[in-house]
Amino acid sequence: MPVTYIKKFILLLMALYILTLFGHAQAKELVIGVEGIEYFPIYAKKDGEYKGFAREFFDAFATYSGHTITYKPMPIKRLYHEFLNGRVDLKFPDSAYWKSDEKKGKNVLYSANILDYIDGVMVLPSNISKGKERLKKLGTVRGFTPWDYIGEVKSGVIKVHESTDLMGLVKLVKAGRIDGVYFNVSVARYFLKHTLFEEGTIQFDESLPHSRGAYQASTINHPDILEELNTFLSEKTVMIEAMKKKYEVKL
Repeated sequence: MPVTYIKKFILLLMALYILTLFGHAQAKELVIGVEGIEYFPIYAKKDGEYKGFAREFFDAFATYSGHTITYKPMPIKRLYHEFLNGRVDLKFPDSAYWKSDEKKGKNVLYSANILDYIDGVMVLPSNISKGKERLKKLGTVRGFTPWDYIGEVKSGVIKVHESTDLMGLVKLVKAGRIDGVYFNVSVARYFLKHTLFEEGTIQFDESLPHSRGAYQASTINHPDILEELNTFLSEKTVMIEAMKKKYEVKL
């Protein structure tokens, strides 16, 4: 091999070595604060481990970026406290519309949309399209607020029944003790299909007020990580869409 080619080959190896070192220097150990609630298939803490679409999504991002990720499930209120006090690097899920008063004065940054969602009322099939007026008692999972009905809740027109148990709420609807459950529609449908094995027992009433939005990741101290995450979202759309299909969360 001519000397010129040998020199070029050595320079190439050196360049690759430097790039490798640089890449490892940029890799970070990140703690993502997540909600420690049963919200499968989007996310849940099962057998002491964080699982679901969100886990697979962020694991794929870790592989893509070289970062090491630790998931820290917490109750919702504590999660906000830890995040706003800088004790976790990223928070998921989040939205600029959530807890805006508590976030004032904090430079909270948000990623591009990761997963679209619908929050709405699930009712008995026989009660679909009967109007908002029939809603007198609405079930919710503890920690969630039925924002589309907040005026009626504050005025006392609608009473809220909170529970940590989605199965119990479904049973209350079936028994006629509450008029519907306000929840994430994808999560409720998955639960009915794969846990209760009663698909269609209660159904999303699109005629009632409901919210469409998107879950994002947020950070205060790591705008560079959000840039990487946004690039991952734009470059890996096919893979991410396959994940959504796998977990039945694609709207």
